[in-house]
Amino acid sequence: MKTAFLLRTLLLACVLCTSNLAFAWGAIGHRVIGEIAKHHLTPVASAAIDEILQSEDIALATTWADEMRSNNDNPVFWGSRYTNNWHYLNVGKDLDYQSSTKSKRGDAYTALQTFTAILREETVPAGVVKDGLEFYFGDLEHNQQAVKLFALKFTLHILGDLQQPLHSGLAADNGGNAIKVLWFGKPTNLHTVWDSRLVDQQDIGSSELASKLENRINNMSKREIQVLASTEPLSWIDEAQVLLKSVYDVEKYHSDFSNDYVLEFVPITETQLIKGGLRTAYYLNTVFAK
Repeated sequence: MKTAFLLRTLLLACVLCTSNLAFAWGAIGHRVIGEIAKHHLTPVASAAIDEILQSEDIALATTWADEMRSNNDNPVFWGSRYTNNWHYLNVGKDLDYQSSTKSKRGDAYTALQTFTAILREETVPAGVVKDGLEFYFGDLEHNQQAVKLFALKFTLHILGDLQQPLHSGLAADNGGNAIKVLWFGKPTNLHTVWDSRLVDQQDIGSSELASKLENRINNMSKREIQVLASTEPLSWIDEAQVLLKSVYDVEKYHSDFSNDYVLEFVPITETQLIKGGLRTAYYLNTVFAK
């Protein structure tokens, strides 16, 4: 019994350690995206989402996939073998996603395609994501309601994750996790700066930040909104590769990020959050259109 307890503890520790490699936006960023998305859903999509979530708030549901990573009911599933890999993807240097080596454990793009098929009540594509779901739920047909709830919550999260450029970063540095920097003199890493430091710098809650960004959207033309609200995930990944050129240029700041970094990148972070909100809404509007 003592050996079994130590094994479970070790497995849980592995889950917690690997979880730190792929969080995106933190709770505030994800919930800002959810709050914005609520204002741009069609009545049909909104009703379908409410039915699946059983009226759980969309903004709160966006962080569920991160919260479950510390769940010890099935550490193999929630750890590095399955869902940990579904929060991000890697693109080879000077390559695009399609020509890059894919993870055998799946990634955010393959997971999104699988979850989209589930939400559309289409045939679930074969692959490691389906294998993982069957590992966790058993027969998917016999657990349709639970599987669809899982798919929607994870989709809400991935749609936000893919707007954080380092979630389409390089495998060599774990999406910026291995790049050590200082944030106002305190040690951290590049991924954490983009996950939470730039968002938290404004020192306001998710509702206030969402309102601020929604005001920006209200002042945009329909054409500007349509451009930002692209519903093609591969184009988001290509977009991230362009942005990553400046994100990875840490030597410009001597690896010590402070006010100059905030002035340059907080506006970009806000734009990425706006894109996340609009893209989440428009993507789900398309999914639930029929």
